[in-house]
Amino acid sequence: MEDRLRRAVRHILMISLLVGLSGCSISNLIGAPTPEPWTPPPTPEPTVVVVEPTATATEPVQRTVAVALGTFEDRREFSGQVTPILERDLAFRESGILRNLYIEVGAQVTTGQLLAEIDLGTLEDRLRQAQINAEQDRRAIDQAVARAQIEVRAAEVALETARDRLAELTTPASATEIAEARAALQRAEAALARTRNDASAVKTRAERALADRVAELQRVQAAYGQARARLEVEDTPEVRALVDRLTVELQAAESAVALAQIELDTARGNEIAAVQAAEADVALARARLDRLLNGADQFEIMTARRAVEQAQIQLDAARQRTTPDPLLVKSLAASELTIKEIERQIEARRIYAPFDGSITAIDAMVGFPVQAEMPVIRLMDNSGLQITISAVSSTDLERISDGTPVTISFVRYPGRTFNGVIRKSTTLSNPLQTPELHVAYNAGDLALAVGDPALVTIDFGRRENVRWLPIEAIRRDGGTHVLVPTEQGPQRVDVEIGLVVDGKAEIISGLEVGDLVILPATS
Repeated sequence: MEDRLRRAVRHILMISLLVGLSGCSISNLIGAPTPEPWTPPPTPEPTVVVVEPTATATEPVQRTVAVALGTFEDRREFSGQVTPILERDLAFRESGILRNLYIEVGAQVTTGQLLAEIDLGTLEDRLRQAQINAEQDRRAIDQAVARAQIEVRAAEVALETARDRLAELTTPASATEIAEARAALQRAEAALARTRNDASAVKTRAERALADRVAELQRVQAAYGQARARLEVEDTPEVRALVDRLTVELQAAESAVALAQIELDTARGNEIAAVQAAEADVALARARLDRLLNGADQFEIMTARRAVEQAQIQLDAARQRTTPDPLLVKSLAASELTIKEIERQIEARRIYAPFDGSITAIDAMVGFPVQAEMPVIRLMDNSGLQITISAVSSTDLERISDGTPVTISFVRYPGRTFNGVIRKSTTLSNPLQTPELHVAYNAGDLALAVGDPALVTIDFGRRENVRWLPIEAIRRDGGTHVLVPTEQGPQRVDVEIGLVVDGKAEIISGLEVGDLVILPATS
């Protein structure tokens, strides 16, 4: 309050001084209007005091204006245009000659579709050779591992067998096992006795059959001899027929004797084999019983232990062979690295569609060179449109956030407004980046196309009791400031301004309501 009174007194003294110099009466100046705060409606403008000094007519007229208090309708309008929600320039990562262009402007493409490629040279041949080398190395490793796994399984079986044998030799026999072994020995001895009896009976029958066949042969031989002697005396048909019949009988008898001899020899051989087998069964049964009763022989146990150790060594060696040959592994790894590198080089010479959309521009021709990272194809997402605002100041950008509601009007449809919302705002992380706003909207069935101009309005609300000055009172040379009248003449005062609406600048700091500010001279 004291500062305001001092400023008022200072203003009155300055006015009195000016009046005295100009010959005007103080009463006339006291009756002059004073600045009033600005409040709508109606909106009074700040009072401008014009002081006409007694100087010559060539001197400029000094005008002043007082800081007023008013209400701001905080609205901002931005020009934009309809753009696709997603549009991307596609480029090769390597330079070269464009070999194939698989699309044209307006073509619809899908994600992952091959769009263009530059000359690959020998890359495809090198890739095939590297793939063949890798497949050969991989097959050799798989075959070696498969063989080693078979060897491992065989060694495991051998080790299990050796351990079972050692356990059998070193484990004391139970009473049940001993009883079973005795019973087995008895069964084997009984089987031996039966075998001997049966084999002997078969042999006896064979001997008797042979004796009968021999006796019959002797009878036929005697009759044949008599018939031959008679034929020498009586050469008659009856005697000759008798000799022929006895000849046949003699041959049959000889064959029967030979067959009987074979059967006797077979019976004797079967008797020997059967008896020997039965005797072996008895020996095994007796040996098993003796082993159960007396325990295994120490030599057998040592031999079984060595067999277990040897089987374990063979198993360990087989398991080591399941590890592929380091040279094969190294060769396969080198082939796979070569494949990846060639595939990377090939992919760098190709352009694929990163999303579904339509081709809007092509800036290359088949057979001509293209530069790495230079846009060749422009792809637009077909899923929807948005409004893009490019001319956005950093101050406005800071005030706007995702989700801020807006109203939109399109040049193509004058007089109609639509609602929208800020969906994405960019920040100035790159000093060369142009800040943008993207606005999502719902225009119903209106026919809008990419490039249609639009006007976007953002309402930040009403601001009450705002200190303000006409924008022309703000000076910006050497920083934002104003000139205020003092007894010593115009004095510079730095100010901070905020919103600028309809030619009025918000005064944030540096001045108070009612402070006089010198306006720039008019020509």
